[in-house]
Parts: sequence; C-alpha cells; structure tokens
Amino acid sequence: MRRSVLICFAIAFGILGAATSSSQLMTGPLERRLSDACSLFGDHPSTYDTLFTAGFKAQVSNAQLTAALQQLAAICGPCTEVTITKRTSSLAATANARMKNGYVIPITIAIEEAAPHRISSLFFRNPIREASSIDSLVAEIKMLPGKTSLYIEKLGTGKPIVEHNGELMLPIGSTFKLYILGELARRLATDSITWATVTTLNPSLKSFPSGRLQDWPDGAPLTLHTLASLMISQSDNTATDHLLSFVVREHVERMQMAMGHSKPLLNKPFMSTRELFLLKFSDNGARARRYYALGVEQRRAMLKKEITSVAYDDISFVPTPVCADSVEWFASTHDLTKAMDWIRNAANSAAGKPLLGILAINPGLEIDEKQWVYAGFKGGSETGVINMTYLLKDIRGDWYSVSASWCNPAAPVDEAKFATLIGTLLRMIPR
Repeated sequence: MRRSVLICFAIAFGILGAATSSSQLMTGPLERRLSDACSLFGDHPSTYDTLFTAGFKAQVSNAQLTAALQQLAAICGPCTEVTITKRTSSLAATANARMKNGYVIPITIAIEEAAPHRISSLFFRNPIREASSIDSLVAEIKMLPGKTSLYIEKLGTGKPIVEHNGELMLPIGSTFKLYILGELARRLATDSITWATVTTLNPSLKSFPSGRLQDWPDGAPLTLHTLASLMISQSDNTATDHLLSFVVREHVERMQMAMGHSKPLLNKPFMSTRELFLLKFSDNGARARRYYALGVEQRRAMLKKEITSVAYDDISFVPTPVCADSVEWFASTHDLTKAMDWIRNAANSAAGKPLLGILAINPGLEIDEKQWVYAGFKGGSETGVINMTYLLKDIRGDWYSVSASWCNPAAPVDEAKFATLIGTLLRMIPR
C-alpha cells in the first residue's frame, strides 16, 4: 500500500545501462564503466567523486550508494563478473552481475558521451538466485517468520503448478486495488462512461503516499484511465480512493465474488486507503482495534461518522506492524489468481482492452523477456505485510498467474528477500 512494489536495493538515475564480463578485455568506455560498477562491491577505496556524473550525485549521496551496495554484498557477496544482456546503444545497456554467493543482480547502466564517460545512470535490481530448485525456493518461503502463501497456475487448467497454503486468507496490501480495477472494467462495459471520462481531484479524497496525486492542486482534471494507471503502476493511494468513490464501495464488495474471491465478507466494508491510514495510525492504533471488534454495519457507521472527523494531521506513522493481520484487505493467493484471470478475460472486450496495458506499466521485478512476452503486475505492502501477484504470458502464448503473500504481525517483513525469492521463482516456473 505504501509503494508500488518494485523493491530494489539501489536507486535509478536516468534511463538505461550496460555491462560486459569483467574477465573480458575492457576496451570500450561502457565496458570499462561496467567493470568499475562490479568493483564497487569490493573493498576498494571509494571512487564516487570521479565515477559518477554531477546529475547522478545530485540525486544520490555517496552514503546512500554505499549503504545499498553493502546491503547487496552482505547477501550476495562480491561481484565476480558482469555480462551484457542487451546493448541499447553505445552508451547504455542492461547486464547481469554475477556474485560470489550464487546470485545474479540485473543492472541497467548509462554513461555520458564525452570523456571521461562517467556513469549517469546505475540501477541494481533485486538479486536472482542461480542454483535453487523450485522446491528449495518454496521451502525458503515456508520458513519465513509468520504466515506465507504461494499459488502458481497455468490459466485455463484450474489446477496449481505449485501451491503452498493457496486457500489461506492473508492481508494483501495494495493488491486489493485489482478489485477496484475490476469494478471499473465492469462499469465501462455496461454504463455510458469511457476511459476518457473526466473527474476532478477532491481534497476530501486525498490520501497518503505511495503516489503523487495527494500533492496535486484541488480540482485538477483526471481521466479514469489516468487514475487507473496511477493506481496500478504507482500504487497511488489518492488515485485509488477517487476510483473507489467513483465506482462505489458497495459495488466493489459485490465485484469481489464475481472476480473469484472466496470470502468477500472479510473486506466489508471495503475500506479506502485514507480510512485505513486514519484507523491504524491515529490514537496509537486504538481505533483500528475497536474497528476490528465490530460487525459490518457497525464498521460502516464508524467509517461514516468517527473516521471522517479524524484530521489528516492526526496521522503518526510507526515503524512496527499495527493490526497487520486484522485491519487490512484480505484474499488468498488462489483468489488473486482468479482475479487476474478475470481481468485477462475482461481485456478481450472493447471496453476492457486497455486493462492489460495498465497492468504492464510497472512489472515490479526484472522480467526475462525471452521467457515472458507479457507481464502484468500488482503488489502491495505495509509494515508486516507483502503480496506480489503476476499475470504472465509465455513465448508459446500460454497464460500463467503467480501470487505470493507473507504476513508477520510481530515484525516488519524482509521485502528485499521476498522479492528476491519471487524474482527467482518467475524464472523457474515449470511449463
């Protein structure tokens, strides 16, 4: 919920990047800078001041970069070689950094055209395990503290390829936004609205980040397509709450069942993001605990009367889980697989055609384009919660869904570790 779940250790600066094997002769400037990037993981003296452009350094400090590299190195070990995977120009490429502890880290890099060809863009994505079997990956997921769930299906078969607690109801963070997208798709197919229909930014519906619309001026015109794109690709909470208001929460509650949710009562009332923030992060979480003890209609009354009176400035975020397993949005990974399949089928209609494009704006993790020709994604997280759900199409035209959840109400979850496991899993799905 706090972010669109592209969980990376470092920060992107610019557009693209490059790489080549460090054991090869580094003759070109791009290759030499890739070798330098590999060396950053070692114990060499810092070359921050001379290696990066002023634009890069304006966006990330030496301390930030060093911390990210140390975090990666602690898990993956030092970099042993870098291999170009796709050269996009003489100054930019994507690459794989091979690490001593059996990981590969995808990299994008770009350098400036003029000598000394300093690095203008460097992006380390989540590590991918090299030698793991799918069974060992599932075993690692099972060992995570708290509760976990995993469901992988070749769509159309109705049978899982891999399943671990596939029917277990867990909090899903911002992945709940798939159900709002589904209700919007239904409305577009049946009502006299279009993706170009315009609504305006309402200050009473402004939420908290992730996203950026909370900072936009009141009354700004926004199309339904823009709101949906921001809701899915950036997990923009203000865009989400505007769409929920537009399509009506009670309609989304009904839509859950149509999209395959097996226990939609768990999400009644279907909270807005602002409501959840106000419940959990005001009054030291007491409101959330009272809310959890109420019935559905009492909860509706609380949201309508008490929560609307809580001020935006009363919010105080904390670094520990708050009712992570009780006041949230819930679904099983099997349910989310059905939701993705529903959206896939809805995209076959004229009104639903943009759906797949919206889901594909942010693929969440590095996707192997030789394996998957399409990747739609929605993920979500809050402290103690993470979910990642994919809709994938392989090179043969077969469709798959992968959904994984982890909840630990006692402590923050390790989002980077979880993303590494799921990223590796995406490359190992038996087909």
